[in-house]
Amino acid sequence: MNEIQCPVCGNPSKLKFKLKFNVYKCPACGLYTSDASFDFSFKSNLEEATREIGLKKLRFENFETIIAALKAFKPDRLKGLEIGSGNGWWLKICGEKGIDCTGVEPEKTFAGYHSANGLNVFYGFYPDTHIKSERGYDFIIFNDVFEHIKDLDELIVALKKDLADDGVLIINIPMSDGFFYKTAIMLHQFGIKSYLERLWQFYFHSPHMNYFNQKNLGMLLSRHGFTAAKDFELKSLDFSTAKERITADSGINKFKAMLLSTGLMVLKPIIRESKSDIRVFFFTKNS
Repeated sequence: MNEIQCPVCGNPSKLKFKLKFNVYKCPACGLYTSDASFDFSFKSNLEEATREIGLKKLRFENFETIIAALKAFKPDRLKGLEIGSGNGWWLKICGEKGIDCTGVEPEKTFAGYHSANGLNVFYGFYPDTHIKSERGYDFIIFNDVFEHIKDLDELIVALKKDLADDGVLIINIPMSDGFFYKTAIMLHQFGIKSYLERLWQFYFHSPHMNYFNQKNLGMLLSRHGFTAAKDFELKSLDFSTAKERITADSGINKFKAMLLSTGLMVLKPIIRESKSDIRVFFFTKNS
């Protein structure tokens, strides 16, 4: 299939990359969309223990930044919902900061950590697992999850219902105009597909369904009655744990991982001055 309908603006998206799954790009809004699907076996090339080493410091720093912005935006006592809680790091930091946040997570991989740290996590898929708040949540957050969801319109309708009237939707998400994504596209032009496939997580059980930029993410939420309130870049890489992050993909051999780690250190000054691949957005409901 050489064309699909763009889930953001409805225009025809053209086939752009033939990878493990096809990737389409909308010429109107710039959204990249894949025809990938979630693997309910939960099996993939992802090594969770190594991934934790490669990501934990970075995620904690980014979460601290988001929470500081959230408290400045809504200084009152907060009750929130995180969709796709994964390892539970966001919930843990919320607890330390006095924020009441519940998590919804389809996998039970980290159930032991959730229980040991007293985290309030319900297992299932949102909105099928519907965690209601009587007056609506003060915030609902996605941390590197929104890009994995296929049925966006159905999702956003549910989000709007579950947010309080003055609630805020927070989307922490990878961008298609950052340094690493643009580099992967350049490498694809030279016949190297593996970097794009890695960014799309096509060999993991939960691949990306979409890759957004600031414009098309705003268009999608605006269509559903949300207003962009603020957004800003987050760090996309912690150089001190870059090797562990690379080797979290068991499909990458040690020699290739060493070359990639060395390459990242060589490019470190350029990467730091380039546009980040991670951005967080705050959206409010229109009255």
